[in-house]
Amino acid sequence: MHNIHDANTTAHGGPVRPEPRPAPAHHLLLLDARTVTELRGRVAHLIDQVRAPGPDGLGDVAERSQRGLAGRPVRAGVVAASAEQACERLGALAAALRDGVAATFDVANGVFAGDADRVDGEPRIGYLFPGQGSTIGIGGDALTGRFDTARDFYRTVPLPAAGDPGSLGAAQPRIVASSATGVRVLSELGIEASVAAGHSLGELTALQWAGAMSEADLPALAAAHGRILADVCTGDGMMAVVTGSRDEVEPLLRGEPVAVAGYNSPAQTVVAGPAEAFPRVRRAAVAAGLKAARLPVPDAFHTPVMAPAAGPLRAYLAGRRFRPLERRVVSTVTGDVLPPDTDLRDLLVEQLCTPVMFSQAVQRMAGEVSLIIEVGPGRLLSVHAARVCPDVPVVPLAADEPSLSGVLSAAAAAYVLGAPVRHDRLVAGSTV
Repeated sequence: MHNIHDANTTAHGGPVRPEPRPAPAHHLLLLDARTVTELRGRVAHLIDQVRAPGPDGLGDVAERSQRGLAGRPVRAGVVAASAEQACERLGALAAALRDGVAATFDVANGVFAGDADRVDGEPRIGYLFPGQGSTIGIGGDALTGRFDTARDFYRTVPLPAAGDPGSLGAAQPRIVASSATGVRVLSELGIEASVAAGHSLGELTALQWAGAMSEADLPALAAAHGRILADVCTGDGMMAVVTGSRDEVEPLLRGEPVAVAGYNSPAQTVVAGPAEAFPRVRRAAVAAGLKAARLPVPDAFHTPVMAPAAGPLRAYLAGRRFRPLERRVVSTVTGDVLPPDTDLRDLLVEQLCTPVMFSQAVQRMAGEVSLIIEVGPGRLLSVHAARVCPDVPVVPLAADEPSLSGVLSAAAAAYVLGAPVRHDRLVAGSTV
């Protein structure tokens, strides 16, 4: 279940859980109004407040903005780390509103606006869970430094001994734990998903989210899975990303002992096979006007090369108890919604030798949600998902970063769509 995102994607080492330290002081400014015209006026007034903040600076302004909310439908949210940045981003929001833009989801700049009345009922949210390719161990203490529920996870859920921090058996439990912690935080903020999908290793997290296993079972399963994969790795295989769609890439592999290992997006396909075949694949890609780059992984995951892991994994899974799924999971093994009574042992064994159907799963999810949140470390799934479904906002939680900007952005996006966000939990001094 090696989660492959991009040519510069690696699994980073680090402690099982970083010790909390103060995160950069990002703040969430929220507004609501009855009309776009009224919202423009409120934005202008908020800019004046930011320019003349109270004794607690931007945090004081953010808290006052949230106290002024009255459940009105036309909404806006801005994430900023300083008064200067807040003025700049509020100015961009004001300009968009003047131009008649009623909805905006500028994730990169932390600017969000929408009309909750245009959503039928509460917005439907989808979660994406990343896997092995995600950056983990770089920072990552923002959630545990701010939220009690995140700290409680690591107090109550045992993680396996770290061992070699870059190994599959050590990295995989840390990654799924980061995602599970993110789910806890979002839930405490009133943000709930109706459907989820996981890229490769992230399939385990999606199954746990859906009720197939407990939080405590998830890291243990991920660690065992990582060890089993590591035991069968020969070091003779390779994986590579090719900057093309399925239809562009598959013809390049004819006559080669190389298979597609993942469909990330219309702009990226992952291939895998013997290491000696990569130079030929790269030459074929270049001749077709595409680019190809090897990934720093030890073998050809998600291909028949992984067949020797099937027996050990099935034997391990035979001793695990799985419950029927209680929530909707779009599997990246099948590219479709899993029935509640899916044989999860068969599914996880099948996953070893089959490509990651990420693009197909996101397409399936996009048809039923108005917001997608990448829950866990990293941001690369969001990049791929945005290419798959450009009309659906995608926000990365970026749980491995030493900042709450990802959490605040997710809260802002959900809020402007009409979700019952507990924004009071995000003001300065509060903990969850």
